[in-house]
Amino acid sequence: MDEVMVALKNYLVAFYVLMPERSISRLKMIGSGTLVELEQGHHILTAAHVWHKTREADKVGLVLTDHQSSFLMPRDSLQAKEAWSGKTTEWGPDVAILKIPSPFIPTISAHKSFLNLDLQKENYRTSPPTIENRLWAVTGMVGELSEIQDHPETRTTEGHVHGEAFFSVVHDRHERNGFDYFDLGADLSLSGVPSSFGGVSGGGLWEIKLSMSESTNEIYWDGKRHLRGVAYWQSECLKDHRVIRCHGPKSIYERAWESWSLSSGED
Repeated sequence: MDEVMVALKNYLVAFYVLMPERSISRLKMIGSGTLVELEQGHHILTAAHVWHKTREADKVGLVLTDHQSSFLMPRDSLQAKEAWSGKTTEWGPDVAILKIPSPFIPTISAHKSFLNLDLQKENYRTSPPTIENRLWAVTGMVGELSEIQDHPETRTTEGHVHGEAFFSVVHDRHERNGFDYFDLGADLSLSGVPSSFGGVSGGGLWEIKLSMSESTNEIYWDGKRHLRGVAYWQSECLKDHRVIRCHGPKSIYERAWESWSLSSGED
């Protein structure tokens, strides 16, 4: 699981924004995203409501390193395409893709990787996801384990961000209006599981394919990345359990892809 987590977090970014000077705290953590490339461009796949949290911000930042650093882009420099109902609801739709201006790509690429979304779409077409007997992961920034510290004496703000990969199984799958939804269960009584998944919104949903060696009975991961969706909503807590709802691959590679006017990638 550590091997899988390290590999998947390589594509994970946490969003933060710098608010106008009049705000009490200028730095605000708002959600998560997955770095992807498609049609010869570089993008961030996220939830639409995360993008809309940046509306009043001057600049949008990404957390790229484990050490202290700052990376900011003017909000107006990002080009957004979205499929959104206009509010955060359990059924969405709630997904967006943000095109990153080329001058920022070298800095991001020095610390993170971009997943080829065209190849992921082809992988979805030729190898549809398997729900039964399969492990799944959601990657994202954990809000309650992250913190922001204001230092008025120096007029600076410091953020400590905790990114995580949460492993679970798909408890249920739904379809509505052409979008598909994958529900992953979370047992909040387990060690290391937060009471809320605020901040995880916009993070990636990944299918993890594990196998067992017949000779050693050792369980191993095939090392392949299968991005299947985007997390965007959590249920209320009921008896120490929550549901993390994600848009599934049909939502991303068919419905949203079409609404974003992206090429089909097929001859």
